[in-house]
Amino acid sequence: MLKLAYLFVSITLAAPLSTPVYGSDNPDYDQCILRSLGNSQSSFAAQQISNSCNALYRNGAMLLPRERAYHLCVLQNVQTVRGAFAVNEILHACRRQNRM
Repeated sequence: MLKLAYLFVSITLAAPLSTPVYGSDNPDYDQCILRSLGNSQSSFAAQQISNSCNALYRNGAMLLPRERAYHLCVLQNVQTVRGAFAVNEILHACRRQNRM
C-alpha cells in the first residue's frame, strides 16, 4: 500500500501543471474537455485527460507527430479507467507505442 502511495505521489509531482481554462477562447480545447471528461472515473485520469487536451489544442503547433499520437492514445484509452495504477499503465503503453 505504501509503494502505491509513493507511486501516486511521484506521478502527481511529475505531471505538468495544466494551464488555467479561464479566459480561454479555444472551442477545440473546450470540445476536447467536454467529450473526454464526461466519462472520467478518477481525478488522476481527469488530470491526464486535461493535460492531453491542453497539449493537443493549446500547444498543438509545437507537438511532434509522435507526441500528438501519444496524446490521442491517452484520450482514447484513459476516459473510463478508475484506478491510478491502471491509468499509469495505459500512459506507459501509449508512450511505448509512440516512442516517448
